[in-house]
Amino acid sequence: MRKAVVILWLVLAQTIMAQTKIVVLSDLHLTAPGLLVNDGQAWKDLLATDRKLLDFSQPLLDEAVERIKTIQPKLVLITGDLTKDGETVSHEYVVKKLDELKAAGIMTLVIPGNHDIDMGEAAVAYDGDSTTPVASPSLEEFASLYADYGYGAGSVFDGVSKTYCCEPVSGLVVIGINSGKDASISTETLDWVCEQASAATAAGKKVIVMMHHALNQHITNADRFVSATIIDHADDIRNRLIEAGVKVVLTGHFHTSDIAKDFNESLTEPIYDIATGSLASYPCDYRELLFSADLSTLEVATGHITSTSGNNQFSPDSAKVRLHEAIKRPVKEKGMQKLIEKYGEQGAAVLEPTVTVLAKEVADAYIIHAEGDEYKVDTEKLLQQFSTDLINNLMPGSYDLFCSMLKDLSPYGVVGRENQTDDLSLTIDMGPPVPTGMMAVGRAIDSERCYDLNGRPLQAPPARGFYIRGQKKYMVNKVNH
Repeated sequence: MRKAVVILWLVLAQTIMAQTKIVVLSDLHLTAPGLLVNDGQAWKDLLATDRKLLDFSQPLLDEAVERIKTIQPKLVLITGDLTKDGETVSHEYVVKKLDELKAAGIMTLVIPGNHDIDMGEAAVAYDGDSTTPVASPSLEEFASLYADYGYGAGSVFDGVSKTYCCEPVSGLVVIGINSGKDASISTETLDWVCEQASAATAAGKKVIVMMHHALNQHITNADRFVSATIIDHADDIRNRLIEAGVKVVLTGHFHTSDIAKDFNESLTEPIYDIATGSLASYPCDYRELLFSADLSTLEVATGHITSTSGNNQFSPDSAKVRLHEAIKRPVKEKGMQKLIEKYGEQGAAVLEPTVTVLAKEVADAYIIHAEGDEYKVDTEKLLQQFSTDLINNLMPGSYDLFCSMLKDLSPYGVVGRENQTDDLSLTIDMGPPVPTGMMAVGRAIDSERCYDLNGRPLQAPPARGFYIRGQKKYMVNKVNH
């Protein structure tokens, strides 16, 4: 009896050890310390108009790296916008932090976002009241900087956009797509991606794709107000990825942690777009993914950076206030501009208090969306306030946007496809198990045949060792202890 308990404990321990844990980060927008030459009006103006916590981007990344060392995942994936605006010096700081993870035995794969490559005049240093241009890498230079982080000898490339494919964990293939600045994938790159995914699926492996821009529509009509929120020709790309066996795509860009499920054209197969919020914007999210030992299930959890080391004033409350202000201010400015165009200065002045309230409500709604799982919050009153003639006149299509956002429905109003998916914690069925070094007990097919722990069938078990017999959840009672 004691021996059987020991055997069971060993099997369970080995199975847990065989699980694959992955941490996902996105939109670091790392602003290297050297970019702030001298504090002054130029830097203050940037912070006053940007919803990102650029002044805390370094301590937030430092804290995330320390957190990852504690979590000890097998893999870290970063889905783009590694830097503020593609400054080479900022990339070098990111690489230095990834080198720390590498030294701790943790592998990292990255892809570029729309803020990382060839940023031209946007890449600047801040010196008092002025800015000075700094270097920004080309695609080739970016790949050289991150040669140890997806762009090295362990990957194969499409030859067009440095989109790559690798197998960082046995049985798990990762495809990193470069969706560029304009949220697009060329036909040649898409063909290559689908070939790689199909070949991996045919070999019994699991495939996850990561790209910066969204594949699925997280918020209906968001593209009317924010450019390049979703990849061009998303419907076609979605159908082709599903056909190639892809069930999960990891994205970023929109700075909120939202999971949007959509389907192929026949509505028979789902695909999940798991967007991870910006590390440099409230609530400073990261994801933890946990694959089962046989890669047949994926558990998604969400964490937040709530404090940083050193002498700084970061806190979740202050970050939340800054995000609220960063959303409220431009909404009011654009609203007043449209009122002036329609009613003149005097007419707009009469409606200014209403626009002020409206801007606050829009910011309130965005905060709820940023915190995730919006449908669990009572948002009906807020939605009723949005269904006014004023907001529809100022922001055509906005009511459907807010319904989609606050009811957590994607794609909102599309019969057969509309659905509500938990944003912060979710379990996804990845399909049939992949035989791995520790095949889960009970996964064998033949009810009478014996299998070793790698899932290989045996004509008859040898005299000693651990075995699995068919789908019966016990071990053959022959041990070498």
